[in-house]
Amino acid sequence: MKVLLASWSWYPVGGDWTYVENVKRLYESKGYEVVPFSTKNEKNIPTDYDEYFIKSYDYKQLNANKGIKSGFNALKNSVVSFEALKNLDKLLQNNEIAFAHLNIIHHWLTPAIVWKLKQYNIPVIWSLHEYKLICPEGSFVSDGKICEKCYNNQFYHCALQKCKKQSFLASMLASMDAYFYHLSGVYKKVDFYLCPSEFLLKKFKQFGFDEKKLVLSNLYYDIPLLDESVQAIKLRMEQQPPSPSERFILYVGRIEKIKGIFTLIDAVKGTDIKLKIAGTGPALEQMQAYVADNNMTNVEFLGHVAKTRVYELTLQAECVVCPSEWYENYPFSVIESLLMSKPVIGANIGGIPELVLDGKTGLLFEAGDVAQLKEKILALWNNPDYAQLLGANAREHARQRVNAHTHWNMLSSVIDQLPIKKQEKVLS
Repeated sequence: MKVLLASWSWYPVGGDWTYVENVKRLYESKGYEVVPFSTKNEKNIPTDYDEYFIKSYDYKQLNANKGIKSGFNALKNSVVSFEALKNLDKLLQNNEIAFAHLNIIHHWLTPAIVWKLKQYNIPVIWSLHEYKLICPEGSFVSDGKICEKCYNNQFYHCALQKCKKQSFLASMLASMDAYFYHLSGVYKKVDFYLCPSEFLLKKFKQFGFDEKKLVLSNLYYDIPLLDESVQAIKLRMEQQPPSPSERFILYVGRIEKIKGIFTLIDAVKGTDIKLKIAGTGPALEQMQAYVADNNMTNVEFLGHVAKTRVYELTLQAECVVCPSEWYENYPFSVIESLLMSKPVIGANIGGIPELVLDGKTGLLFEAGDVAQLKEKILALWNNPDYAQLLGANAREHARQRVNAHTHWNMLSSVIDQLPIKKQEKVLS
């Protein structure tokens, strides 16, 4: 039986790929053949189905080259990808697909592919990694602050407030995209939506999605594969132990304002606590300048860090901090830290509190509260035994949430409810 697994990328990038890669292995372990549908890129993982992949557009470059021509190109390709519809049609003519499992597809494959799948009587499930279906900007953030003005399908607010990259053109396109797909009813054609966090599920219900189609899924992580990597790193660390005098706390992720990194930097200002920041992003230079202007020698920016190095840093850190100031869904940086028995200090926002149980798997603080975050950091920094206790609890909590058995039970239950029938093209 073949399952179509659709994602905007087919190479390691972001937490959504982590899930795509892991669930692909899970499907294959259960006897399914996974048929990927994605975009072309020289970094792609090799597949026999790349002939059906579509061209990948650099929308950052299109947005930078503002003008009528670049705007038309963005509109033509990001709202409805006719190339995706054409290539998917070829793929479906040559392959008997039982059902489709969508991930992030906006702007590249585009939700228009749901119409094509339904034209072939193919059931659709959609894993929600973001809020794009109910927020044109995708993160409920406008001008660096939480915003829900588009509630009740009032998507014009996105354009008026330039929510998307502070660009009227990009924001207008995002608003048009939202109106087009809501008014066309394409989202109602999806059979089930998989919601990683209870927070996301409740938010989609609040914004009018059918509760019967919303399934709390959590996420899936290949824990044995992680453990294998961690054991190899620990063995190497035993042979070449790091300096015991170098204690630090760690942030891993994208470097942008809504991630709360300025709050984290301010929390360690004036202390002897070493903070290491791993990642890149649009706010990196601004944050580096801020640290330099404040003569802070206890903050180190590591830039892009390979996955194995992230694991090594996580194992060495006193704790990992997730200070987000937006509705974080179910962050893999937190999941990985907990699975490595590392306590997490997390902002009490979005899906983070479902992973970081205050006083059990880590500590919570109110998003944006510098003083409270500093207090929580000191609580673990000055009490390593307490941090170790929380870490032990963290491992078990995360394992229960994201293991293969639990996730497959959920997936198989959803699959059993799908109206799977013989694939045949229905003329409309």
